[in-house]
Amino acid sequence: MPYRLEAVRHGYGERTVLEIDRLEIASGVTALVGENGAGKSTLLRLLAAIETPRRGRVLFQGKPLICVDRRRIGWVMQQPYLLRGSALDNVMLGLRFRRGGDRRRRALAALETVGFRADPARPATMLSGGQRQQVALARCLVLEPEVLLLDEPFSHLDAATQCWLEGWLPAWAVGGRAAVFSDHAPDRCRILARRVIALSQGRLVPAPFANVFRGRCEGNRFLTKRLTLWLPEPVTATHVGVDPRDIVLSLQPLESSMRNRFRGRVVALAEAGGEVRVTVAVSGERFEAVVTLASCREMGLTPGQPVWVNFKATALHVYGGPSNFSQ
Repeated sequence: MPYRLEAVRHGYGERTVLEIDRLEIASGVTALVGENGAGKSTLLRLLAAIETPRRGRVLFQGKPLICVDRRRIGWVMQQPYLLRGSALDNVMLGLRFRRGGDRRRRALAALETVGFRADPARPATMLSGGQRQQVALARCLVLEPEVLLLDEPFSHLDAATQCWLEGWLPAWAVGGRAAVFSDHAPDRCRILARRVIALSQGRLVPAPFANVFRGRCEGNRFLTKRLTLWLPEPVTATHVGVDPRDIVLSLQPLESSMRNRFRGRVVALAEAGGEVRVTVAVSGERFEAVVTLASCREMGLTPGQPVWVNFKATALHVYGGPSNFSQ
């Protein structure tokens, strides 16, 4: 678990712009969504240790972030700042204090990794927006970080570079590495991210587009207008949510301990990064599940096909206030 935030309050002057009681960010890809001014960039700056919260703690792998070597964290701004010189010079900048004569080789390898196809000797002032983004990303990667933080990385890219980054980001964030990016495109976030964290006015809110249901609690049951969901214990909540990756799809009813089981019908499939996001209609509600491409092919999933949606009671996240939504 790379990050944990505890009772964080942060702002500028007399204005508080971020209030998060508890938040954990795991490995893999995490997306931040919300309107302009929601607090996405502020949260990224806290995660990058560029700013320190006025109150509360930001922990990185269980240790205070201020005690962590910042080279373990890569940070790419919305509009990357490049120094004078060539694309290669900018990437080598991160290695200027490293010993050894392989700095040029490592910098060239980083540029190749991010798909930079222009002449590495091209002046930074002559690079396109997409190329500048790739150089800034390579400048981070050459230091071999464990985490990448990207502020609106898709906003200034051409279509080809956007497509490249959408495929590259999930492939990089494996083996314990983590990538956190902010974006305004919910559909892209749903496809790329393992987790989507929604912010509004500096507070966590339920992500409005992935398995979040409104209703009321009766004991350890949560009642929507159309479904009854089983919770692990009695709680008070106005919304519940389940992560798409915690849902198991099956063609037949499963014999398991999963208490939430619903028969539905596939209505849509979207493939990205070797995974398929499957939308299933159940009694007027919709669930989204993520399966591997291999599993999708093995089950032969197609629109209109009947399937079962299965998940544990413990997979449900409860929401009862704007700053306590568990992601």
